[in-house]
Amino acid sequence: MTDINELVSEPGERHIVYGGTRTGKSSFMDWDMRYMQEHRPDGMQLVADTKPRFRAETIPYGPGNKWRKSAAKEGIYEHWAAGPIVPNSCLIDMRGTTPPFRGMWNAEDRPGEIAIMQGDEAADWRLMVALMHHFVARKVKRERRLIVDEGLDFYQRNTLGIDSKKDPILRTARAGGERDIGLLLGAHRPHGIPPLLNTLSSRVSLFHLRLERDMRYLYEMGIPESEGSPQGDYVFQQYKVAPGGTVEGPWVVRFRYPQSYLAQLSST
Repeated sequence: MTDINELVSEPGERHIVYGGTRTGKSSFMDWDMRYMQEHRPDGMQLVADTKPRFRAETIPYGPGNKWRKSAAKEGIYEHWAAGPIVPNSCLIDMRGTTPPFRGMWNAEDRPGEIAIMQGDEAADWRLMVALMHHFVARKVKRERRLIVDEGLDFYQRNTLGIDSKKDPILRTARAGGERDIGLLLGAHRPHGIPPLLNTLSSRVSLFHLRLERDMRYLYEMGIPESEGSPQGDYVFQQYKVAPGGTVEGPWVVRFRYPQSYLAQLSST
């Protein structure tokens, strides 16, 4: 039996998670985030949630976003379908008068807190790009990680970014490892993701793909051509780039989630 610590992202890793709708991709990313939160609580995690899917536990208020109050009690998610709450997470106000990141990631008062950006409009996504760029560019001597649940929302059909001047996702993949900045990116399919992003990844977790022909994009990054996408609920294959550049794997895994977590998931 494989333990979760062998499957989740290590500091500075570029981890891409592919899988079609309802295959378990987002749930795996959810637990990857929780693992870092528990085991590396000094790390700074920023989530770009375009669906949106992840329910934040709190929202900030007060001078400099100093305090927190319940997002549920404020009715933030009252029109959403059922879904799990990300523990110790805060929904940042991307358009507030206070700088969005002010008061976030206070390791002394709220160790492991996860900051979540949410919005389902194209204008929201462009603002997220600007904030991700700021997050990646700042000089901080702490582990950071950028988490993107629906990676294709940030790229056009020609695989160029939605902002012609900024691509913080690709920037993180190219140079983040040297600065202890990791990337956890999810997408329904590899088609449309910049080929360079696939090439720069250090770990790939592959759930079932609706279109088997999408596998050819993964063959180009070193996954053996004999492999197809996995079958079964919450089953995935993981590949890891070893020192020296060879691709190791696959490890075939079926995740077993607590029933308390499964009961929170939406049926759609």
